[in-house]
Amino acid sequence: MSLQRVLAAVSQVQSPALPGLNTLRAAVERVQARWPDVVADPPERDRERLVAEMMARLQDERWAGLTMQLATSAARATFDPIRRNRPDLVPLRTFYCAETRVSTSATFLAAMLSVYMDSYMPGAPHTHALSVALKEARLRMGARGTDLITRIPALLDPASAPEAIAALMVEMGDVWEGLKAIGLRTPHAPGLMDHAHLAYVRRLQPDLGRRADIDRLFAWLKPDQQLPRTSGAGEAITALLSPWLSGDPSKDDVAHITQTLVGFYGDPRVNPGGVWAGVPQTQRDVILRWLTGKDIRFFLDVVSQVEDSHMWEPRRTFWLGLYEQKRIDAAWVAFSRSGVELARRSLPRRDGVHTQSYGTQSAGGGRSNTSLLILKVGSKIVVEGSHSYKVHIFSAAHPAAPKLYQPTYDCEAIRLLPGSEARPHLSGWQGWVEERI
Repeated sequence: MSLQRVLAAVSQVQSPALPGLNTLRAAVERVQARWPDVVADPPERDRERLVAEMMARLQDERWAGLTMQLATSAARATFDPIRRNRPDLVPLRTFYCAETRVSTSATFLAAMLSVYMDSYMPGAPHTHALSVALKEARLRMGARGTDLITRIPALLDPASAPEAIAALMVEMGDVWEGLKAIGLRTPHAPGLMDHAHLAYVRRLQPDLGRRADIDRLFAWLKPDQQLPRTSGAGEAITALLSPWLSGDPSKDDVAHITQTLVGFYGDPRVNPGGVWAGVPQTQRDVILRWLTGKDIRFFLDVVSQVEDSHMWEPRRTFWLGLYEQKRIDAAWVAFSRSGVELARRSLPRRDGVHTQSYGTQSAGGGRSNTSLLILKVGSKIVVEGSHSYKVHIFSAAHPAAPKLYQPTYDCEAIRLLPGSEARPHLSGWQGWVEERI
């Protein structure tokens, strides 16, 4: 068949007499507030069926009963990451680009602009083909598409559009609202905005030693009333932590950065996957170092309130001194029931979620109030405890040595483990610990 005949047939389908078009227009009006997502993403279970139906219609020149919703939903599926490079779908991709070049339907062109943006990959063949087609159709686009391209002249550039958007982002006080104001109604959308996000992070990175720019990045990663951005979050965290590879900001900034990142993406010690998997170990070590100091201070603050003992100030001086000397590699806290209650009252929250993780100490009886601080110090595991609990030191290589970051610990079971050395907090205990670590 000739392309001209296909386009003529589809033009008839797109006429005002198209069956179901009024329904489609009503649906478009309902979702205009979310534009450019003119057509909702079809669920994955339906995508192959939609693509197969459009391919069959194209091959058979069978356009009767075709709705705009089917055509545009299938377009999304055709250009999604799973299908946009499939050789068997070349005819369908070619068809969509050809129809975009000649279509007079503002609805269809708005949908194809959305497909272009959501599937955008700099320099990719499908992005280049959609860019060429949309440029030819530019004068026939509706008001929203025309306005967006006017505000972002490089929007249809298959290579430089992300940098153009990032250049606008760095000038915005509130990036989320600023992007929505220029017509990008879903600023955390995939495709083009994924690459604009990365370009924005690159532009912002040289200034991420400053609190104001740190907060600009945080406000972009999680705007008010929105879920945290996950795509590109690893790169953003990497940029945020890179200034501190060899030194630390103020204690207030350490607390702010740590609480915010853990509030957004969870504790990297407990949940090392997800966005944290995209952070290089060198940068991840920065926040692990901060979390170690935070856990030591947290433990000392809580247990000194739970247990009224003159011994806690010397312990604070000793353990924090080792931390400041960079001799403590990692720390984890396991609170007793009373410690948990106090910790919950004192911990900061972000969106209703505590921004610090800890375990629990489960032994009962006379040890029900004991809280533990588990430390990795070089080749040793050190277990400190409240309520006259002895300091226990294990070789980290010993199979019985307690592991860090566990949800629960039994201090009595730890006391009875083989392979440890233990000492009460009597005169000279600090020197005894230092000799063994």
